[in-house]
Amino acid sequence: MTTARRPSPGSAMRHPITLAAVALLILNDHVLKAQWPSWWTGKLSDVAGLAMFPLLLQGLWEHLGTRNREDFEPSRAVLHGCVLVTGLCFSAIQVSELAGDGWRHGLGLLQWPPRATWALLTDAPRLPRVLPVAHVADAEDLLTLPALLVALKVGGSRCAPRTASRMGAPDSTPA
Repeated sequence: MTTARRPSPGSAMRHPITLAAVALLILNDHVLKAQWPSWWTGKLSDVAGLAMFPLLLQGLWEHLGTRNREDFEPSRAVLHGCVLVTGLCFSAIQVSELAGDGWRHGLGLLQWPPRATWALLTDAPRLPRVLPVAHVADAEDLLTLPALLVALKVGGSRCAPRTASRMGAPDSTPA
């Protein structure tokens, strides 16, 4: 009889589905969109990002909050919060120009450290500027929101199963 391994902080990011979503996101953004730009390649990145991003947020929360405690248990509430925040932010950048600009500049800022490091390693004459990324707001992208269910499934599989007493049902143990 084998016993299931206890989840560790951030372990949802090592799940095969999450790793596949990250690989698909990178492949699509750096190869497929350039070779075959279409409605499909645009939506593919959205699906992959929505499937993995809440799990990245959950993992960051778990690493910051647990400090490697032995009694670590993943939280459904944290997972649901990460999925909700991801869905709300994704929706906002698709329908609001202001939110979209915040996304463009924020992601550009996050991309600057690796670009600056590369410039230093290759003896570039100067450090690169922080550049906003390209972003096209598209309300049709909201059609990809069901991909958040993948994150709920993967993240939820790490949480302890719900028992009748944990779900609010009366405890049926004899007194």
